[in-house]
Amino acid sequence: MHMKIQVNREALARLPLLNLLPPERLDAVLQHAQIAMYAKRAVILSKGQTADQLGYVLTGKLQAVDHLPDGREVGLNLIETGQFFGELLVVDRHPRSASVVAVLPSHVLWLPGEVARRMFFDHPPVAEAMLQHFAQLIRRMSDLRAAQALPNAFQRVFALLHYLKEKAPGGLEQIDNMPTHQEISIMINSSRETVTRAIAVLINANIVQKDMRRLIIRFPDRLKALVEDANRKPGDAQ
Repeated sequence: MHMKIQVNREALARLPLLNLLPPERLDAVLQHAQIAMYAKRAVILSKGQTADQLGYVLTGKLQAVDHLPDGREVGLNLIETGQFFGELLVVDRHPRSASVVAVLPSHVLWLPGEVARRMFFDHPPVAEAMLQHFAQLIRRMSDLRAAQALPNAFQRVFALLHYLKEKAPGGLEQIDNMPTHQEISIMINSSRETVTRAIAVLINANIVQKDMRRLIIRFPDRLKALVEDANRKPGDAQ
């Protein structure tokens, strides 16, 4: 369901790429924006579609998913509040390579592809930001594919946590807004119970620490060692 935009302009001006536009150009872009509301588990985009739009998650959370030849669903990247998606089709106009579903009830701001392309190509700061975004996306997707290919299920959990972690102010490594165990299981082709057991092992070994929706990586080197050596135990000395 689409509706006329009724969101605080200052909040939209802080979104990635939009925050690089001069005020008059931002206003021109937002004239074409629409907001859609989606229920949990709603399919927002389907693989193979050619709908030419750039989306921003205003509230909620989305996930890109694909399907194996046997029909099993494989989760790809999570799209959090404040992030954009659909940029590949906007740039090359080829059919979508994956579907996008709502993990939580979500509001999405949509920009027409032609408007987004003018934003990409006519403003050097936005073009530079997009190049950096694509470079990071390629690196992260390569890391995710490598994690999904590991033969040991616990290793896949450890590798995904290593992939998701980011440095916070002060140098602390953490996963803010930690995905649910079900979301992780889809991303690594395993069971939710296996994910729960693997994370419990890390907590018991004091490698990670849970703090509400945040997972603090206390010993990143030990986590990395578990990813690289299937025979290594969480309690082994570094």
